[in-house]
Amino acid sequence: MTDTTKEKLKSPLITTPLLVIFVIAAMQASRLAMKNLSEETNVFVAVGVIQLIVFALPCMAYYLMKGRKLNEPMYLIPRGGTHILFLIFAALFFICGMLMIKFFYFVNGGSVASLVNFYEDFSGTTEGAGHLEIILSLIIIPAFCEEFFFRGIIFSEYRRYGTANAVIMSALCFAMLHFSIENMAIYLFTGLLLGFVTAMTRSIIPSIALHLLSNTLSIYASDAFLRVTVVKNGAFFIGFVLTLLTCISFILLLSRVESICLNYAERPPVDAIPNKSIKHTAKVFLSPTFLFLLLAFICFSIFM
Repeated sequence: MTDTTKEKLKSPLITTPLLVIFVIAAMQASRLAMKNLSEETNVFVAVGVIQLIVFALPCMAYYLMKGRKLNEPMYLIPRGGTHILFLIFAALFFICGMLMIKFFYFVNGGSVASLVNFYEDFSGTTEGAGHLEIILSLIIIPAFCEEFFFRGIIFSEYRRYGTANAVIMSALCFAMLHFSIENMAIYLFTGLLLGFVTAMTRSIIPSIALHLLSNTLSIYASDAFLRVTVVKNGAFFIGFVLTLLTCISFILLLSRVESICLNYAERPPVDAIPNKSIKHTAKVFLSPTFLFLLLAFICFSIFM
């Protein structure tokens, strides 16, 4: 095998979709394992352990197989400022946008997904469970594991092909690994925003924080909030308010994006300008392994 062939086989266009396919299969296998738990097993502990195995171990194995060097360095520590206002406005837009999307699902009679609902059939209700169990297994562990996987590994691997492609690809993989075609809009919105925040702050720490916030609201607040407010105030009024708040928070977020971009222009955090996404779009989204990943997602979503 020539060196050129080896380099092509190590390309993220081939290796990253295969990694996602492996995790998809592992998640489906974990559901079968959950069905066969003994009655004495603490379900929440099992969910936490399974998520660590399904996400953390493949990440470490992939990193070692790549020779401890990703296609592009992983964004870990924020560089070029704390971006506090940007993160506050991103959180506001995240909350308002998520509520607005869930509102439209709610008023149209659709089932509203939670970002942590993959194992809910087996964990049952959270009533009677300890808060520490819920927080660890359904809030903290998913946020850290998923962000290291999607915004750490996948985003970093695709960043060579343009930041926009990296954001979109990490969002698509994030949506597919939640196995819900019906609720795809919720997962795509979340994945796109988390990827965008990672790109702007040059760190996965803010995306972890937003993911923690999202999981917390999904479990403790957002669905109940929508049901109560819609019943008390009417669907039209709540829809109008949520739409208005989403637009305002988006404008505020854009104002901080402009400020960050101007700051980066004056003091670039990198030596070289990133590749343009448009030049690599076809190569990224029409690669055989990514198309195979789409097929695997469709098959698992329909038949499992």
